[in-house]
This record gives sequence, structure tokens and C-alpha cells, in this order.
Amino acid sequence: MALAVPSPKLQALLKDFQQIASMSGYLNHAFDPPQLRLFFTLYGRVMVASPEDGLALTPQLQAWCDTVSSRLREGSSGTIMQPQVQVSAPQTMPDGRDYLVATLTFNTKVTETSYLRIRTAILAAYQEAVKMREAGFSVLAETPATSSAPEVLPSGDGAERP
Repeated sequence: MALAVPSPKLQALLKDFQQIASMSGYLNHAFDPPQLRLFFTLYGRVMVASPEDGLALTPQLQAWCDTVSSRLREGSSGTIMQPQVQVSAPQTMPDGRDYLVATLTFNTKVTETSYLRIRTAILAAYQEAVKMREAGFSVLAETPATSSAPEVLPSGDGAERP
């Protein structure tokens, strides 16, 4: 029994998805012709002033993950499986800065004819992660929230959850 060789088109699609994933995560894959199985990890990282501020922002980071997860599912018409989400405790970098990280892992199958919708949803999710890494929640928040008013975060978090 001969193994089916992936088409040049599927191999090209893999390279495209690998470039997207390199923005803020990574990608594992398996060829299962005529499909390409993709296993993504997306990192949402936000810098915080202190571990205490990180704890205060944890609900907002969880809400961001929930929003990204919903957009991935909706944008791909349910082709992307529900992401698994893990939000870390505040961590300290070697240079002394503190940060929070959310890890979203998800998978999907792509064929030569079904990739565009999936690609668009995944690209948008990775772009959101890059925006958050570069600018924090200030750019992403619909209503202004600062670390000096952490009481506002839980109520904003509850409003964003489905």
C-alpha cells in the first residue's frame, strides 16, 4: 500500500499557515491527503507593571481569549475546533519585567478548496495577539481600563462572556 503524497497546493498552504503562526505562536501539522491537519498554538502576552497588576488583569485576558476563540469558530464556520485556553499566573522575565500569557491551542483540517475562510480567521486571531503583545490591552479595550482601576475589569469581563 503506497502512501498518498500531499499535493503541491497542500504543501504551499502549509507554508502559508506556518508564516501566520510564526507571528505569535507555532504550528504542527500532518498531511492526510486530500486534507492538511493543522494544530496551532497561539500566545497572547501582555506586559504588566507588577504581579499584582497581572492578577487584576487575568479576567480581562481570559475574556480576550474567549472573544478570540469565538471569532475563530465563527470566522471558520465551525471548521476550527473549540480552542483550549490556559492563562498563566503572572511571570517575571529575566530582565525583571512582569507579564501574563494566555495559550490557545486549536486544530482544523484544510483542503485545497476550503482554506480561505480558515486562513482569514486564523490570520485575524494572530494579528490580535501581536497587537496585544505590542500595545497591551489599551488598544484592544472597547472601554478605557487602567491598572489603577482594577474594580472595573470584572464587570467588563462579565459583559463580554457569552
